[in-house]
Amino acid sequence: MIIKEFSKHLQKFNADIPALIILSKWLKEKISKKAENNVEKILQKEIVLLKNKRGLFLLLAKSSSGQKLLESLYEFALSYDNYKFNKWLHKIKASDFILE
Repeated sequence: MIIKEFSKHLQKFNADIPALIILSKWLKEKISKKAENNVEKILQKEIVLLKNKRGLFLLLAKSSSGQKLLESLYEFALSYDNYKFNKWLHKIKASDFILE
């Protein structure tokens, strides 16, 4: 359910932006505001957002299930980036690397 919501959000972005950056901003947005649906409620219950004076933030799990959730989202973001890279790689021809 949560990965499905993130994947819908991820599809809105251009291929140049790494999925991990999109994930961190998405989590920050979902945790910072008042929960409107079950996905946001679960994220707020399982993950805490810590900020420092410089405006940097850190996402930490509150429990072991939160840790598994963060790991799953992280792995999904990495696999999405790998998918995009492989898709690009299959479009490349050997002749694209010939220097003239």
